[in-house]
Amino acid sequence: MGEFLVLLLYIVFALILGILAFVLKKKRSQFPDFRVGYHNKKIMESKEKWEYANNVAGNLCALFAVIGVAIFIIFIFMKAVLDVIIIVFFLYCGVAISTVLIAPIQLVNKK
Repeated sequence: MGEFLVLLLYIVFALILGILAFVLKKKRSQFPDFRVGYHNKKIMESKEKWEYANNVAGNLCALFAVIGVAIFIIFIFMKAVLDVIIIVFFLYCGVAISTVLIAPIQLVNKK
C-alpha cells in the first residue's frame, strides 16, 4: 500500500507537468507581455525567441509528463520496492526540472 501511495507522486508530478505544458504552449502571454511563460533575459529579447523557448519548454514538459506516467505503469507491473520507487522519483524529478529549465536557453543560444 505504501508503494502505491508513493507511486501516486509520479502521477501528481506528471499532472503538474501536463498543466505547465498546456500553459506554455497555449496560454502564454503574447510578446512583449511576459506575465505568463518561460522567463529568461535572453529569451525575452525577441518575439521569435519567446515563442520558440516557450514551445520547447512546453514540449519538454509534455514529454516528461508522459515519461512519468510510463514509469508509474512500469513500476505497477514490476511491483517495485519502495526504496527503488523513491530513488527513481527523485532522479526523474531532478532530470525533468533541470532539462525544462536549461534546454530552452541552450537551444535559443544555438539558434
